[in-house]
Amino acid sequence: MRPLTRPPMRPLRPEDPREVGPYRLEGRLGAGGMGEVFFGVSPGGRHVAVKLIRAEFAADPRFRSRFAREIEAARKVGGFHTAQVVDADAGAEAPWMVTAFVPGPSLRQVVLQRGPMPPHEVRRLGAGLAEGLAAIHGSGLVHRDLKPGNVIMSPDGPRIIDFGIARAADATSLTSAGVVVGTFSFMSPEQVCAEETGPPGDVFSLGCLLTYAATGHGPFDAPTIPAIVHRITSGPPTLDGLTGDLREIVAACLAKDPAPRPSVPVLLDRLTSPETHPAAPPQPTAPAPAPQAAAPAEKQVSRRALLVGGAAAGAVAVVGVPAAVMLWPTRGAAGEAGVPVTPIGVPVANTLPNTAVDMVQLAYSADGKRLTGAGFDQIWQWDLATGKGTSTNLGFDDWTRPQTLSADGRIAAGATRNGPFTIRDALTGKAIGTLPAATKPRAVALSPDGRLLAYTGDDGTPQVWDVAAKRIVKTGPAGTSGGSTLRLLFSQDGRDVLRVDQGKVTRTRVTDTPVKGATRGVPSITAQIGATVVALSPDGSTLATTGDFDSSIVLAPPDAPSASSGRKLTGHTGRITSAAFSPDGKVLISGGEDGMVRLWHVPTGREVASVSGDPNKVECVTFGPDGQTFASGGATGVTRIWTLPAS
Repeated sequence: MRPLTRPPMRPLRPEDPREVGPYRLEGRLGAGGMGEVFFGVSPGGRHVAVKLIRAEFAADPRFRSRFAREIEAARKVGGFHTAQVVDADAGAEAPWMVTAFVPGPSLRQVVLQRGPMPPHEVRRLGAGLAEGLAAIHGSGLVHRDLKPGNVIMSPDGPRIIDFGIARAADATSLTSAGVVVGTFSFMSPEQVCAEETGPPGDVFSLGCLLTYAATGHGPFDAPTIPAIVHRITSGPPTLDGLTGDLREIVAACLAKDPAPRPSVPVLLDRLTSPETHPAAPPQPTAPAPAPQAAAPAEKQVSRRALLVGGAAAGAVAVVGVPAAVMLWPTRGAAGEAGVPVTPIGVPVANTLPNTAVDMVQLAYSADGKRLTGAGFDQIWQWDLATGKGTSTNLGFDDWTRPQTLSADGRIAAGATRNGPFTIRDALTGKAIGTLPAATKPRAVALSPDGRLLAYTGDDGTPQVWDVAAKRIVKTGPAGTSGGSTLRLLFSQDGRDVLRVDQGKVTRTRVTDTPVKGATRGVPSITAQIGATVVALSPDGSTLATTGDFDSSIVLAPPDAPSASSGRKLTGHTGRITSAAFSPDGKVLISGGEDGMVRLWHVPTGREVASVSGDPNKVECVTFGPDGQTFASGGATGVTRIWTLPAS
């Protein structure tokens, strides 16, 4: 028998099991807040997907019950409409489920890689999904989470996966205690309002999904969840790009009232009836989209691709398996664990054009439309609307580390070997000025608006300069000679400088005038373990630190006395090189010498996703102002924009 091709996967970690039941695990396919998905092999050599519930959730009767329902629901439907369940043990110490491995990318990956589908393909997709929904509803179930990430485009037709929140069709309520569970962008009005839901809710979601397939966006997309909910319940759908009776079919699915929505059999008839649509135009035979490559060649990226996440270059994705449930736990006012909320999905990437310049820092513009990258002798600027990049040699004489960009990427500063700082406009390369340095600089930072520059030299004493006035405005407490200062960074409001030494962090107030629009500062800081990589959450409540040769991160309050006072994040297999918080402070991204970018849920310390950033080493990471995109730069010059899918 010809061996099956293995999908892209990450290697097992030291703490991962090597076997689950009789199945041998060979790699990691995905991970989420509730569970992890592994690629496995049965005793007879068949490829399977193994979903394993995390130990902390296995102890919660609610999650055990939900997982048991998922197993039961997937088994009920079976056939070629889903990934067939072949084994499960909901009563195990760590509950697990095994399904047949279905090769093929998700619908989301197909659209991100190829762009919107032509009408005849949308019809075929809709017919296949309607057939699948008929089987699901015929089994007495409602799926309730139909979205592009839960549709696998297998060679024999689309498969609907992930029955984690499926319920019996005769259930009287969507949730318990009015809790909404699912993915907002593809929910029906009755679902987002936590009202009774049934098969018409899946029909509404199918209409959203077909809109996405035909246009590359959902019919109710909006920047925030409240705005999405408002559009779903009160606003008209955006159906630009849909024409003729296909537009009429989708519009009927998206009726606010469940009653007039077409039934699944009616949908199937309308999508397949030849008199309702012309024959598909002749198409050249093309292979089905292949699973994502680990590191595809760089290419120019279209505006549409960047806005929705682009080709899934370098992403480690869940391919052909029950989607890993990536859940962000919420917390109540008293700090109790909340209920699962919207999945973050699997980040996908665009590889931006550049040369093999070692990127050491990245910064988004304030409006998120531009990305600036600093190399050892070049500044790169990428227009994220077009994906085009340009580079400028800033002419820094022997420009070596330390060097820095302002938070918005407008100002660049670098220290020469003999001490002085050269400061330039990063957009134009125009010189702004030169600042003297009493001793050889060891660490440097620019305020968020680029107005102030802080540095320490061999004597360890920080100085803060007004860039425009070219004068010292603050000299911090004396440091330790010998260059013990490891890092300098400004608070988000620009009023404080944090000096990271071996064994502690010291705060210096440099101005009482905050950066325009910023209101967050830094609380009292006394001591914290020293680190070579440091990131401060936007509200100043959490400091992320890691040592020079450490592959773990410590999250702790800035006034924590030692690393033992914080939460340790483990997952990187090499030294960590960079870290950054999301704008809301709930997510931390980190990059390391293992070439990986990892995302962590800050309140719980859980890793929620990891992707391949650079084949050699990830040097820098940063979040975009929208909180939905982040960027990574590497030692081989690979710079990528990553997007957290809206569903």
